[in-house]
Amino acid sequence: MSPKRDPRHKPISVPRSRPRSQGVPQRPAPSPSYAGVVPGNVAPATVAAAVEETPTQGPGFRGLAFFRWIGSWQFLLLTTLALLTGTLAFAVTSLFRMPNLPNCRAIFWPTASAAMRLQCAESYADQGSVDFLLEAIGLVEKLPDDHPLRAEIDAKVETWSSEILEMADEQFHLGELERAIATAKQIPIDTAAADKVESNIRRWQRIWGEGSETFEEAKQQLVDGNFKDAFGLSVRLLDVSNDYWSKTKYTELTKLISLAREDSRKLGKVKRLMDRGTVSNFKEALKLLGSIKTESVLHSEAKDLKKTIAKDMLRVAEDSLARQQLAQAEEILAAVPRDEGLDQEIADFQVFTEAYRRAWSGDALGLDSAITRLQSLGRDRPLYNRAQTLIGQWRAEIRALAQLDVARQIAAPGNVNDLRSAIIQARQVESDNPRWQEVSTQIDQWEKRVQTTEDQPILAQADQLANVGTPQALRQAIQEARRISADRALADVAQKRIERWQKRIEAIEDRPLVEKARQLAISGDLAGAIATASRISPERSLYEEIQNDLASWRDQQQNQTLLQEANNIARSGTANDLARAIVTANQIPASSGQHKNALQQINRWSWDLLSLAESESRSSLDRAIRLANQIPTAAAAYSNAQSRIQSWQVATQRQDGDIVEFTQTEPAPATLDELTGNE
Repeated sequence: MSPKRDPRHKPISVPRSRPRSQGVPQRPAPSPSYAGVVPGNVAPATVAAAVEETPTQGPGFRGLAFFRWIGSWQFLLLTTLALLTGTLAFAVTSLFRMPNLPNCRAIFWPTASAAMRLQCAESYADQGSVDFLLEAIGLVEKLPDDHPLRAEIDAKVETWSSEILEMADEQFHLGELERAIATAKQIPIDTAAADKVESNIRRWQRIWGEGSETFEEAKQQLVDGNFKDAFGLSVRLLDVSNDYWSKTKYTELTKLISLAREDSRKLGKVKRLMDRGTVSNFKEALKLLGSIKTESVLHSEAKDLKKTIAKDMLRVAEDSLARQQLAQAEEILAAVPRDEGLDQEIADFQVFTEAYRRAWSGDALGLDSAITRLQSLGRDRPLYNRAQTLIGQWRAEIRALAQLDVARQIAAPGNVNDLRSAIIQARQVESDNPRWQEVSTQIDQWEKRVQTTEDQPILAQADQLANVGTPQALRQAIQEARRISADRALADVAQKRIERWQKRIEAIEDRPLVEKARQLAISGDLAGAIATASRISPERSLYEEIQNDLASWRDQQQNQTLLQEANNIARSGTANDLARAIVTANQIPASSGQHKNALQQINRWSWDLLSLAESESRSSLDRAIRLANQIPTAAAAYSNAQSRIQSWQVATQRQDGDIVEFTQTEPAPATLDELTGNE
């Protein structure tokens, strides 16, 4: 049995017997004339001696001698002998190493012996490829079952079949499933390896299905943007019992995930740029799409987006033409990608550009010329339907212009009846007509002229009634002006006059209340003044005017209350109540009319409080100081109070100093007479 060969070894051709090459006599190479060699009758020894005796003339001469020796016949002879010796040694070595094999390709097999078949089969099998192994099996299987070498042949066939199955398994791990199945199915059915073929094939198909399903599902997750799920599926590939899926395709999938993450961000930015719809954004979007590689799972989506952008650019360019922005339209058209199969659309758009330029004049002649240009696009053109739509639009505009021109001629005299007839004529233009805005504006102008002519007498009559100036006359004027409805041309004018007349009525009615309230306030009846003025409601015209008076009267009323409260507190005459009364009265602001009275009371109470402090100083300087400190700065007694406070503070400090000195120098306590100063 031949030893198992490495299945990865590449097949080689079977060695064939070759006729031995016939020796070819070689002529000695002629000596070059520049070699400096003496003629052939001179002995080599003589030449050598002559060379040895030649004196050294320096590096240049030695180099020249070396080259002359290379060109000599002695050098050529030595070189030839060395080559012949090497060739002979290689041939002898190869002869001993080469097996004594017959020329299997040249054998006539029907007459070949079994030994010859077996020998050639082993030679084929040693090549280590599926084809040679099958050929080896086929070569020996033709021998009869009762052949003396059958046992050896069967053993080799089993070995070779097992090698074929192993090679099929290697093909499976290399990612060649169909080839592996085809290889396994070529194994002879009467071998032990054949019993494993079906189970192996089922196992291969199951494993391959798991890997393929996981891989495709991961790619779909990438397309859907579920990168986390795709990564989880990629990890599952590592558990697939196949090197192709667990290594090669796993590596490929991880690269796809990384690429898809980056490309997904690009597509997101592309969509945002598309929404903006400007030329620069379209260009940037196309540049980003061009950076998405063909191996990316998002390449198909990028390609679709690129075509969508190209169509959007044509649409935006047409919108620019409709707005008479020729430069922008041409810039967009120049940026449209030319590799998206839109060449015909771009060519049609050139026709659109010329047609729009003709239509920009806005008159019937220009529109008719534009229609003629678009009619040059045949039914087989991609923008034919769009052209027909635009033709219909421009024809509708021509009809609208014609009807509007007739209406203007009718309205030319300017009287009400002519204006109404012109309006009826103009209303024949459909509201969905592109020129409806122009027609509608003209109709509005005519209607305003009609309404103004009809309503001006009503407004004049109302003005005459209002000039009387009485509330009754003003109410009649308001009633007359209200005959002009809110949808009429003079409605705003009438409404403003109604508001003005209504304010005049309210002022006439509420003025007596304002005057009465002010008289009550002057007389000191603040409560009555406030009650009278409060009868004017917020929606009345004099309401804002009376608010300042009300605020002033309320402040005065509050200040009176404070002063009364302070007087009530001060009646007891105690120090604490006087201090409280001063604090209460001091809350009245200087801007109030009650401030003068409050200040007089504060001065009187402050003198009383200072007098109480003087009395209190005989028994307690600290309490006297606290009472005097409650006199406000605005009081007349303030300066006197501060002077007394300073005196009392000095006296307090002197007493404290005497007590400290006595404590330090006199161990015995002082008598009461010494403390009071009595002798």
